Amino acid sequence: MTENELSMNTMSRKKKKRKKLKVEMEFLETEDHMAPIVGYFPSGYDPVAAGADPEVNVFRNKRRNKRLELVVRPSDSNVEFVGRNYVGEAAAMQPCTQALGVLDKETQTLKIIPIAFNKILRLEPRVMNAIRESPEAVEAGVINEKDEHDLGDLATLYGTKRHRNAIKKWRSTRAQQDDPLVPKPLEGGTNDNLDDRASKDIKEPLFRNIPPYDSSALTPEDAYPLHKIISKGERIYLNDILETLESMPKASHDPEYWANNHYPSFVVNRLHKLIKIQDEAKKKKLACILSYITHLINFWKVAAPARPKANPNFMEAMFKYKVPQVVFQKFMTMFLDSNVLSSEKNELLICYILVLTLFADDFHTNSADIERDLAMDRTSLRPYFQQLGCEVRKVANFVPSEIVLSVPLVFVEPKKRRYRRH
Repeated sequence: MTENELSMNTMSRKKKKRKKLKVEMEFLETEDHMAPIVGYFPSGYDPVAAGADPEVNVFRNKRRNKRLELVVRPSDSNVEFVGRNYVGEAAAMQPCTQALGVLDKETQTLKIIPIAFNKILRLEPRVMNAIRESPEAVEAGVINEKDEHDLGDLATLYGTKRHRNAIKKWRSTRAQQDDPLVPKPLEGGTNDNLDDRASKDIKEPLFRNIPPYDSSALTPEDAYPLHKIISKGERIYLNDILETLESMPKASHDPEYWANNHYPSFVVNRLHKLIKIQDEAKKKKLACILSYITHLINFWKVAAPARPKANPNFMEAMFKYKVPQVVFQKFMTMFLDSNVLSSEKNELLICYILVLTLFADDFHTNSADIERDLAMDRTSLRPYFQQLGCEVRKVANFVPSEIVLSVPLVFVEPKKRRYRRH
């Protein structure tokens, strides 16, 4: 117990006087007491200020006792807020220490309590009714179409492996049903006299390992909805390029600066286009896309070389690229299986990168810069663009190929190899 004189600046609305409090400071750190858990709402939502009486619970995993979950459930609401100490920000490396200070003005006592780095939890919203849908209901297709996107996102973040697989299967089935290019069964059933050989010519629809798409879209921008690739929650963390250009105008003419900060050549060579845009909304949109391309390519550079095994130094290697935690956690969930980039997810990751390059170049691009960033030649990249429904136009032997995305989307099916009999 020590006495310290702390100056507390309390501004009065009328007189604005400084008020000093003489308090006793107590530093608590004992082994028999559990460190407090701090939860915060990134959206700024305050359930107490909103008039709700929240129910707060802390759950511990029975098998892995170090895993904790903080659940805040506001009254009269079907949304609860969940924070976990084993995923997201709490699981990332924290170079600093945290402490919680509680000031009691009546007793004039300030208590400072240390907080473990993995007990500052980000409270994310979760719809209680949606998350309780069983995998059997998902597979049966009884989920309301209104909750389709919310349920899929929640299952990806909070669901079990079985639940995520069921959502993936259900989405694939829905996409095939909505695709006008996929043959539908005849309404009147099959005729018994129908030639069996004709039915063999009908090919089963393929599951396309590409970003979300709309094969019936009338414009290239609608063919791959941008809001399904970059969510609104991610866009607020993608202002690094615009902030750099505003604070350092000369940086736009210094390619070495961007290269030293791990920006790919595709992005650096589009900065002049970004600077010329006068419309603020379009400028922010392109800057957001270029920033997302940067994070995707840097993530691929770290994850791809380790295939087919996991990279034990993955977190340490990613630290220098300064990927926002929200974006990084999404990449980990979407592209890695048990911290391994499989061949299927590697293909999906490259398709995400190529789709955004099409957005950046108004759906008419060339492959020169992205070939350099991905260390792939045009022959290797051609199947990826064709898989996205693009037309690859060869200009000359030593001239980069032109890639054009036309609508409606026409997908080129992979060719089957023919083997000769010996």
